Amino acid sequence: MTQKKDLEALTEIPKAIINVLQYFDFFNHSLYLEEIHRYLSIKTSQKEVLKNLEEMCELNLIVNRDDLWALSNKSLDIRVNNLKRNSRLLRISKRMGWLIRKFPFVKGVYLSGSLSKLGANNDDADIDYFIITKNNRAWSARLFLTAFKRIFLLNNKQYFCINFFIDENHLELNKKNIYTAVESASLMALHNKGLLGKFYERNPFIQDCFPNFIPQKAYTFDNRISLSEILIPRYQREIYYRLAGTKRITVNFLGNWIEKKAQDIFKKNFYKNFPGENSNSEISEHTSGFWPNSIQNRVLENYNKKKLV
Repeated sequence: MTQKKDLEALTEIPKAIINVLQYFDFFNHSLYLEEIHRYLSIKTSQKEVLKNLEEMCELNLIVNRDDLWALSNKSLDIRVNNLKRNSRLLRISKRMGWLIRKFPFVKGVYLSGSLSKLGANNDDADIDYFIITKNNRAWSARLFLTAFKRIFLLNNKQYFCINFFIDENHLELNKKNIYTAVESASLMALHNKGLLGKFYERNPFIQDCFPNFIPQKAYTFDNRISLSEILIPRYQREIYYRLAGTKRITVNFLGNWIEKKAQDIFKKNFYKNFPGENSNSEISEHTSGFWPNSIQNRVLENYNKKKLV
């Protein structure tokens, strides 16, 4: 077993590589070369990273198989054995993402969590979605999608885990750390890549953490046909738009009232049902994020304990 003093004797790039592998070792998740390069804290080339990986493997500091790298063979086994599972879940996520994008106020849909890193390793793995909404409608979008999940999916969240909503004009994250940087850098666009680029522009700390990470460029393009345009007659939509203010019409009192009411209901429910120390949230007028069984604090504690300075 490698001693920590041996690792501390390494030069800068190998230390940075160990830090990346240590972070993902918490999840028993091995990485490909391009993934290690993406999450590295030092600006360098993939060629240089590969050179260091091979040298470290020869010294038995890390293990390698099928182009994957890790600190343990267990992590290699788990990822290799779950390649088909992740491919299947990706196909499901794309269908669900297509459905989510059709709901009112949804502007962008992105895959997050373990599947976004192709790290789902059991049949109970959730499919997590990161959703960007119309300005001042993060809570209303959650309301519509939660109602759909409870009525039509019988509240089954496995393939429809809608944890995080943030509106398009307030994209800066409140929590800025290695965990939120990894989760953000690994987002997979299911709808509206350009808006994801805007998210990265508003969160430069991600590239500060990972200087090799190349974020999606921001641009505007949205030619979708919404679910409401398919199912609801035009005159009925116009009445709703006037009340809810979804087409730049100034009379949006009802829409703002629904937004405020939805925020109050969800906040009250979360704090009542998930008061434990493992619960986590990111809540504001423009952000709706709930994680009842969050591992963020445990991940950060483990990483800070083991990382090489």
